[in-house]
Amino acid sequence: MHGHAPMTPPRRPGPPAGVIAVRVTICALMVLTCGFLAWVGMLRIAIMRRGGRDWALFWAQLALNIACLATLEQRLADHWISNVGMAGLLVQMAAVTAYYLVVDVRHHRPAPALAPYGPGYGPYGYGYRANAAMTVSQPPPVPQAPPVSPQAAPRIEQVRAELDELSDLLRKDPRDPRDTKDPREGGR
Repeated sequence: MHGHAPMTPPRRPGPPAGVIAVRVTICALMVLTCGFLAWVGMLRIAIMRRGGRDWALFWAQLALNIACLATLEQRLADHWISNVGMAGLLVQMAAVTAYYLVVDVRHHRPAPALAPYGPGYGPYGYGYRANAAMTVSQPPPVPQAPPVSPQAAPRIEQVRAELDELSDLLRKDPRDPRDTKDPREGGR
């Protein structure tokens, strides 16, 4: 009743408020402009991750965005091309927003802890540290009997015989094991 209760694992810290503010602002820009500024999310990913693939996706998305905007000219207002261009912008808005959120969340995910209760601490809290071997999930070592040399075999048999003889003597002992009188006390 008064033992150590298992400690609940500490909550992982979320991303800082600045990261969340940037994430919300960029998503709001992409959605509220109906995809006109969808390239901003791709630019943020390319700058953040600095990969060649991300820069290629940014430039491809920017070119597609400009092509869709070009179809929205006044002279094409009553033509089916302007409808395709607006549909392209809306599809870009949804796709880039989803892609941006997935990549940004993965990029800012905290590193996994070594142990589920925090680095070096066990499930009992109160400052009890698990030893270093417990923080890494390894199976416990299996105890193995040392190899018996041919010279030790007669000694093992001798010890086994002596133990059997001792156990026979203990079984034949006429004293009652429940008798707790000490013969030095004189029958008190």
